[in-house]
Amino acid sequence: KRQGWIWLDVAGTDPDVVARVGARFGLDQLALDDVMDETHFPKVDDFGSYLFVVLHGTGKTGERLGTSELDAFIGASFLITFHREEIPALDWAWEHSQATVAMAEGGPDRMLARIAETQGRRYLPLLDALDAEIETLEERALLGDPGVIGEVQALRRDAVVLRRIVGPQREVLMYVSQERAAVVSPQGRMAFSSVYDHYYRTVESLDASRSLLASVLDTYRSTVAERMNEVMKVLTVYAAILLPLSLLAGIYGMNFAHMPELGWRWAYFALLGVMASVALGQWLYFARRGFIGGPKLLSIPVKLGRGLAHLASAPVRAIIPGSNRDEDRRD
Repeated sequence: KRQGWIWLDVAGTDPDVVARVGARFGLDQLALDDVMDETHFPKVDDFGSYLFVVLHGTGKTGERLGTSELDAFIGASFLITFHREEIPALDWAWEHSQATVAMAEGGPDRMLARIAETQGRRYLPLLDALDAEIETLEERALLGDPGVIGEVQALRRDAVVLRRIVGPQREVLMYVSQERAAVVSPQGRMAFSSVYDHYYRTVESLDASRSLLASVLDTYRSTVAERMNEVMKVLTVYAAILLPLSLLAGIYGMNFAHMPELGWRWAYFALLGVMASVALGQWLYFARRGFIGGPKLLSIPVKLGRGLAHLASAPVRAIIPGSNRDEDRRD
């Protein structure tokens, strides 16, 4: 307890624990039901004397990018947080609130704003990595690399996951930063407004990245189509040259009385050798030109890229009030 308010952090959603906490602080049963049930989208409910806020952060679901849920109750003199998974931003704020008096200044609303800000900073390495991956994919798309398809699909999925949680979370922060929430102090509204600006830029960056990923796919398709046109052009030239020769050979049937090859003992096997050499030579030529070879078409759709899941456990970066440096903490 600091400066007249309490922060109670509950790990897990045991029904008995949730019920006791709800009875102790007079929390609405509908909000408690949301705590025990997983809420897939951020939201805010105003109960007059307190706010129920659901926030989401980055996490991992198997080998893919996922989210972690944080349920928070903000009152005039208390902050109650519930979570199932470990949330690095929450751990960071909890540890520094025990050691730094400045972290507890401003009340429970400003503490939650700091948690939301620290949680939002975890999106920065994801956005930087997304931009870098898009630049690399643009170069590979110009080269017609088939692996671009799987990488783009993985990044588009992760961008959708981030957009799905950051977009509604931005609206939650906008509501808390307005004067409609009576339990939030003017200083708390200013803090939430600053966090809202950060999330707003994050959403704009994600929208731009999704458009760029679509452009990468268009570039890859254009490159593949251009290569296909080149292949068809070469094959058309081959067909145009061989067609009249085949026509003449078909008309005359090569049935001449004086054909020196007919008297050769090994002429038949020599002709088979020439035909095999010509076929092998053409196959090598087409392979060198890139007309054949490469991954099988059936294997391309299942080769999904790694996406952004490997950055879900990036270091937490947050600014301690009254400090001039960033503090890092790894999961």
